[in-house]
Amino acid sequence: MSASIDAAPDRAAEVRKYWASDVVLADGRVVQVRPLGQDDLVSVRALLDGLTPQSIRMRFFSPRAPSDVELAKMLDVDYRDRFTLGVEMAGELIGMGSYHYDRERASAEVAFTVADAHHAQGIGTLLLEHLVAAALSNGIQRFDAHTLGDNRQMLDVFRHAGFAVRRSLDAGVFDLEFDLSIPADGAVEERERIAETRSVARLLAPNVVAVIGASRTPGTVGNAVVVNICENGFTGIVHPINPNAASIRGLKCYPSIADVPDNVDLAIITVPASAVAGVLGECGEAGVHGAVILSAGFAEVGAGGHGSEAALVRLARRYGMRLIGPNCVGIINTAPDVSLDATFAPTKPVRGNVGFVSQSGALGIAVLEAAESLGLGISSFVSLGNKADISGNDLLQYWEDDPATDVALLYLESFGNPTKFNRLARRLSRRKPIVAVKSGRSEAGQRAASSHTAALATDDILTDTLFRQAGIIRVDTLAQMFDVTRVLVHQPLPAGRRVAIVGNSGGPGILAADACSNAGLTVPELSKTTRTALAALLGPHAAVRNPVDLLASADAAQYEQALRLVLADEAIDAVIVIYTDPMISEPELIVDAVRRAASSTPHKTMLACFLARDLPPAIELAAPVESVESTESVDGTDAVPRARWAIPVFPFPESPAVALGRVAELATWRSRPVGTVVIPEGYDGAAVRDVVRDALGTASERDTSSGEPTSGQPTSGWMQPEQLRTLLAAAGISMVPQAVVGSAAEAATAAATLGLPVAMKVIAPDVLH
Repeated sequence: MSASIDAAPDRAAEVRKYWASDVVLADGRVVQVRPLGQDDLVSVRALLDGLTPQSIRMRFFSPRAPSDVELAKMLDVDYRDRFTLGVEMAGELIGMGSYHYDRERASAEVAFTVADAHHAQGIGTLLLEHLVAAALSNGIQRFDAHTLGDNRQMLDVFRHAGFAVRRSLDAGVFDLEFDLSIPADGAVEERERIAETRSVARLLAPNVVAVIGASRTPGTVGNAVVVNICENGFTGIVHPINPNAASIRGLKCYPSIADVPDNVDLAIITVPASAVAGVLGECGEAGVHGAVILSAGFAEVGAGGHGSEAALVRLARRYGMRLIGPNCVGIINTAPDVSLDATFAPTKPVRGNVGFVSQSGALGIAVLEAAESLGLGISSFVSLGNKADISGNDLLQYWEDDPATDVALLYLESFGNPTKFNRLARRLSRRKPIVAVKSGRSEAGQRAASSHTAALATDDILTDTLFRQAGIIRVDTLAQMFDVTRVLVHQPLPAGRRVAIVGNSGGPGILAADACSNAGLTVPELSKTTRTALAALLGPHAAVRNPVDLLASADAAQYEQALRLVLADEAIDAVIVIYTDPMISEPELIVDAVRRAASSTPHKTMLACFLARDLPPAIELAAPVESVESTESVDGTDAVPRARWAIPVFPFPESPAVALGRVAELATWRSRPVGTVVIPEGYDGAAVRDVVRDALGTASERDTSSGEPTSGQPTSGWMQPEQLRTLLAAAGISMVPQAVVGSAAEAATAAATLGLPVAMKVIAPDVLH
């Protein structure tokens, strides 16, 4: 049996830190999971002393709990063959689980204890998931357990764990065993999804909100938040907290959160940074579910701020709270049964079907203002700020099941957990489009991101690759983000990349055709049938191959009929219609013609460009058209049907082409088979982790020797060739024959030995390409 962690006494603290984590329960509360040892004997004794006789019998097959001496032996763990984890809430141990490996049987016996007051909350399942992870890292491949036949709760834990459990009943005792090397059937991810969704919902849909730092002074953050909550129709109760005011906007003020008579669900904290920790502690004592910290002055200001921010997270975890921020603008939920605007943004949010998360507060405010002018409504908005706790991953989980959200917008400066982000985004993109602006492309942008919201810069090549794999539509500018979003909100995804361009002037049509080509779209020649019908309609001087030039004299009837003919062409997936006012036709009639033609073929994508005309951002259809993406069955899930209300209108011919190209990328991604995860023969997870830790340690040493500042944590870096070979071998991936040479002559000899052709690569830390 291999072990990925050396648990010698001098590294016991490191092992405990490695396996400690904060986890969201199924009801949205947060608990701490950490390894237990003999120094936890008092807490374990308190847990057991609080159990009912029935629970003691179920756990120990005896009317009494173990003595202190017996407990001390149980807690004498080595973190390899014997491992014990505890679950704490508000500093109290509410559950524990352990495994004990038997080398002769090549199996580890696993057992759990959960406080009676916390049964049916997923504690046992949570412990099992984490013990499985620890066991696998130590090379353990099988668990077994023994439970009384009437212990339904523990049997449910194993039944819902997602593993293939074999069980037998003997003398009233179930003997259970399951192979850890066979992946669970998705139960772990499903539990995580439900838990994180509920934790976000507790923040976005509160019944009682307290604004701590509320102010009567106009122009202050504390005043703006109270005003927005009151004026935007919040359906719940709001309590201003200010020890120096009797009331604000007719609402009674309370000196502190402890004085509020209601059970507060959400606290909006606007006090100075130095007072945030004290206020957050008071919220925890008062049983507040979560907090949005608008205050700045934490990780974004430097090393000292990092420590203060980490302390806030630890404090929140102690009380099972979740945090948004700090250094953020706030949150919005436009659902009619909530109507919460807990921000200091000056724009009143418009209800719609777009979810938006932003790491930048100021940019978030600007986007809210622009969205209103473009006719895009918001379902929910979260300003993440420094992302001390709640991140974009949490919002992806929430939006997946949110019926009010059809499209997700992301402005990101960093990734907290790229692997999890990729997994969640892949799943969401199958059902709902994700549009992302990821800043920090340049070196200067990465420097700015690190000082703006304490973001850690991510290599842009890695970001592009991650987005492509996850089906995320990446845009370069905010203008492109709005253009793409309008297409996604109002139009169906194109079935392919074949575009027809129909307009009444040649120049704009040519520009649109060039833009389509640059965007990865094609502008194919129309079918002979379509060309013949267009020629009969438009006369000999019109261009009918594609782009279609209707000529300046085209009237509304010709526009409508030409569009109907092009939309009916089976060689066309989408249409861009362009109108330039020749001063001899009536634009309003052209708009009506476009509307009627689009309604005739609702399953095809149509975008419009009206040059130099002051028109609304979209041509509304007479009635919504239900449309479902044609790729809904690729992964066995149902796509989300959405009402198509309008045709987006753009001021210039290049814009719809660029937006359509990005949207077509999503359609192409969805059309590909999902595939299956392949575990190569010979894969050794523990060995892989060893190589990665060694590589991270090498990178840290390299930074230290070069004089680069370090945070004390392992830093990332490019792996050395020998490390890469070791990593791939541990993963069960073979490499082509190779040799390391030091001169041209050695290269020639090696090439002759290996056999031509060969590829050559420079091994130098400063030469990556």
